Amino acid sequence: MKSGFEPPGLLLKWAALALLSLSFIAVVVIRFEWRNSPARWNSFLVGDPQEGSVLFFERKGCAQCHSANGVGGKSALDLGFTWSPQSGISQIVSAMWNHAPSMWDAMREKHITRPDLDREDMANLFAFLYTTRYMDEPGDSRRGERLFAAKGCVRCHGAEGAAADLGPDLSTAAGVDTPILWAQTMWNHAPKMELRMKQMGISWPKFEDREMNDLLAYVREVSGGARNERALLPANPQRGRKVFQDKSCSTCHAVNGAGGQVGPDLGKRRLPGSIVQLAAVMWNHSPEMWHASEIRGIPRPEFDGRQLADLAAFLASLGYFEPEGSPEVGAKVFLERGCSGCHGPRGEGTREAPTLRVPGKSFTLVTLAAALWSDGPRMYRRTQELGRPWPMLNESEVADVMAFLNARTIGGR
Repeated sequence: MKSGFEPPGLLLKWAALALLSLSFIAVVVIRFEWRNSPARWNSFLVGDPQEGSVLFFERKGCAQCHSANGVGGKSALDLGFTWSPQSGISQIVSAMWNHAPSMWDAMREKHITRPDLDREDMANLFAFLYTTRYMDEPGDSRRGERLFAAKGCVRCHGAEGAAADLGPDLSTAAGVDTPILWAQTMWNHAPKMELRMKQMGISWPKFEDREMNDLLAYVREVSGGARNERALLPANPQRGRKVFQDKSCSTCHAVNGAGGQVGPDLGKRRLPGSIVQLAAVMWNHSPEMWHASEIRGIPRPEFDGRQLADLAAFLASLGYFEPEGSPEVGAKVFLERGCSGCHGPRGEGTREAPTLRVPGKSFTLVTLAAALWSDGPRMYRRTQELGRPWPMLNESEVADVMAFLNARTIGGR
């Protein structure tokens, strides 16, 4: 007859097995929550361009109609950098929205099964298009060339084979002509450039409006190097949060009240909505940030590898790289385009269509595109049944409608 007493060794073995089981369950839960978290697909930066390429050319059949830089079908728009006149994710989404009915009709005529695309697929496809086209706000290389001289860059850096004794010749510089790498290079070399400028009596140049885009367009033109930003993705906002902490960014900057108060609260202050514009802000304020770090004895951080890509993904999770729209204008567009006829004037939902403005739920370009692709055909059929036109949205209106749908209150309601 057993006494109920277990030998210590056996108890330890059971405890170890229990701990291992709990650890496994925890990993599964964490991975599930991460993969299904709304923040997971908040930006194209968290997509995998390699997987996006497979989706585009093989698994989802996009290349039956579309090409990317000349590779693929010819019956629809080329979505690559070389051929497409469009510039960014928001323009892709607006074009996708406006042309969706014709795409669905064309698929039906050609007996092509419409592929399923969830948020993860959409983020991966956008990441592929991003690295294929290096999507950011496009610049004017001729204006960039003039800025290169006017801002004093030419005094240290040569270009197109011109002599340069103080800095690298941009025609031989590699890996600086894509937005993330450009922002990283500008930040890392700012202290050396500031010191050299002081020695030469040159004031620190600042870039306003779209000047940084123009400068990057010029650098892209003269460098001609291999664009390898694909190797930096997929980025990870959780790693980016750790970079934000490990690099002591949180000593000066808060995020929604948590952190330092020296610089602006990055959870409350909206920065320009592109990586190149982020590079401009970082450059413009680099001397002040550097000196603030020196006063506090904080080593000025440098970024390498994927660190800035991850940091950019973290900042994207705060809403930086979504287009900034007006909730009030979005409410008006929502009404004028007839969306309110089915979804209600405040997006509260009706018998015809579901609620869109849900507490705790927010739309991003990725989730909006995924929702369009999954629910759009049903909405398109309903508009036809009701004799209503498909609502057309330009790029700015997409941003405004998203701002309206994400707003907690509109006009006090």
